[in-house]
Amino acid sequence: EGRYNKKPDPVASEGSKILFVGNSHTYVNNLPGMFLELAFAGGHNVDVYDLTEGMYYLEMFADPEDELGAILYQALTEENWDFVFLQDNTNAAFSKAEEKMFPYARILNEKIKNAGGQTGFFMTWSPEDGTGIFGAETVQKALSKSYQTIARELDSLLLPGGDLFMEALSQDSELQLWGEDGQHPSETGTYLTACAAYALLFQETPEGNQYIDVLDQETAGRLQKIAADYMLGESL
Repeated sequence: EGRYNKKPDPVASEGSKILFVGNSHTYVNNLPGMFLELAFAGGHNVDVYDLTEGMYYLEMFADPEDELGAILYQALTEENWDFVFLQDNTNAAFSKAEEKMFPYARILNEKIKNAGGQTGFFMTWSPEDGTGIFGAETVQKALSKSYQTIARELDSLLLPGGDLFMEALSQDSELQLWGEDGQHPSETGTYLTACAAYALLFQETPEGNQYIDVLDQETAGRLQKIAADYMLGESL
């Protein structure tokens, strides 16, 4: 089977409307904003929106009675979208994803398709030290499996955040991808993910992109290359 790496069809282009839906894993360091800055610097004029709330689950976003669920329902019913990324709570994706994640992913995917969009799933990462008795690698494998399984089933795009963290660390164990709490990404971690989103949506390398956020040129360049190799490896 190998790694799941579906390409967008069509790729993001001038004026594409892109929505990121999720919780603090998406909004800490502003992943949607970082992606937008990379896009602009790369000559891509796209529109990026986000709907995020701490601790949220896709189950809540899929519920029209929920405050944010109602906002998302309205956005997907009244507007057209090109891409919508869904990020679930790590707990839902880690254990019992068949009950806690997949049903709501299916509901939202249906709505996204009706709004003319391509669904993307944003796979999060294990806490830096794992959780409870489970080490980070075990947790990441479970998260990867959940996100890959539902992306395959729905023929959706996948932004493999957690897998990318593991790949980056295997190349450079000094990288600090988590913030101080060991749960959320550092700016380095978010930048790596934003570079991967860029490679995925535009199907072109972020290498040489002038937007480097707070990072130094060398680190940014290394992250750009890791993301490009990982996301575009088979196609470059």
